[in-house]
Amino acid sequence: MSREAVGKLRGNIVRFFTDESNFRFVFVAALLCASLNVIRFWFYVATGIFMIWAAFLFGYRLLYQQRIRRIRNRRLILLFLGSALLTCFIQFSFNIFVNIYYVAWMGICLFMFYGVHADKSRRSCALEVSRILDLINAVTTIMMTAGIILLVIFPKGFEFCGDAFAIHENRFVGILFNANVTAFYALMALISCNLLWVIRQSLGRLSIRLKVFYIVCCVINIFSLFISDSNASLLMLIVYLCFISFYVIFKGYKRGFVSMLFRIIALILACVVAASFMLGARTLVQSGTSAVLSMLSPHTQISTGVTSKPDENIIIIKPDDRPETTFEHQNTNIDSGRFKIWRQSAEMFRLFPVFGVGKGNVVDYGKTYLGGLRYEDFHNGLITIAVCYGAVGLFLFMVLAITIAKAMLKAIFRYRSENRRDCRVLMYITAFCAGYCVYSMFEVALLVDISYRVVIFWLFIGLAMSYVCSYERSAITAGENIPERSRSIRRAAAYLSSSRT
Repeated sequence: MSREAVGKLRGNIVRFFTDESNFRFVFVAALLCASLNVIRFWFYVATGIFMIWAAFLFGYRLLYQQRIRRIRNRRLILLFLGSALLTCFIQFSFNIFVNIYYVAWMGICLFMFYGVHADKSRRSCALEVSRILDLINAVTTIMMTAGIILLVIFPKGFEFCGDAFAIHENRFVGILFNANVTAFYALMALISCNLLWVIRQSLGRLSIRLKVFYIVCCVINIFSLFISDSNASLLMLIVYLCFISFYVIFKGYKRGFVSMLFRIIALILACVVAASFMLGARTLVQSGTSAVLSMLSPHTQISTGVTSKPDENIIIIKPDDRPETTFEHQNTNIDSGRFKIWRQSAEMFRLFPVFGVGKGNVVDYGKTYLGGLRYEDFHNGLITIAVCYGAVGLFLFMVLAITIAKAMLKAIFRYRSENRRDCRVLMYITAFCAGYCVYSMFEVALLVDISYRVVIFWLFIGLAMSYVCSYERSAITAGENIPERSRSIRRAAAYLSSSRT
């Protein structure tokens, strides 16, 4: 290769690795595929590389180029991460490097994904997130389709190398390792289709072909969601629909007791209808699918065994005496053991109330002080933050969360008349965030968990903040009299002068 070609190649490589959008896209793609049974191991190898890449971007883009000054609520973020880092050094006797690793993960979520609004216009931010949503929708739909095909071929599932496929514990898992994860993937693809529809409609890029494609994807993924029988994911979908109903009912609200009473009754009815419809639809789909699979079910069971040579597997075929698949929880407890986990978390919080124990110490401290934990996590995002980083960390996180939620809610109601299609995007993002917050009360996926779910949540919040900041800049440019504190107006003016147009 010539010197010019080498120089051009080196320049392209440098530009690729210094672009935050490329980091976000590749990182989401890796996390998205991490739950596949066949490549879970390789994700742990890749995370170290991503941490190094993220550290470089943080130093170069955020500190050297001072992009960190454009991230909204950056002081609260730094205080929260600082308190989490202090916990690592207070509880240094166990797993200090693992604890620092989790703090670095939270920094990636808060700076790289939530911080997507720092140096992008509303339009460019929407285009970047659309590219990621296209990836999520396409990959997830392929996963769900492959899982459904395996379900048709093996109606009672099968095991290979210790991993369950198609059916596990009477619930649909497809090619993923957990029914709850499968359900969230399917739900995320549904919401991605919805958001891509409104984003591309607002940008004038929604074609008939795309509409048909989104509808097909929705059918495949909602079917997968129903037969996975995940209550947390279904509840998230119900809250998502209820928030949309809340916005539709209250967006034209004007003061008045009668009007308020009427809208509250309408909202309650809408929520009841949405919940009843979803629960009824899930029951019908599960019953119908179970009846079809019972006709397709073979009389033999396929599994794998190991020969005398460790590297070789053999296929074992034996009579199938398993019961018919009904897609219902085998565990009849409505809490699925969560109440016991939460009682253990309360005891651990009582022992270390101020700065917590650190995420990497949960298992070791559980064995030392509680005689062991049933699970490694507490299936609740806020409880996990409270136990891991104490009352200080929980307080700082809650202040950050309330500040962001307040800004998003103000924006969807105050600026709804600026651009109906455009503001509708922010409304759907806010509905997703509301549903996800409820979902995180039953799963660990809020901030500490290293998973695709967490980064998508913070990416959506970053996209929402790009709309909020854009609306504030537009209002100040137009000379609008905004009934806010002067401090908020000065903050928006600072964004106007420092951010891109």
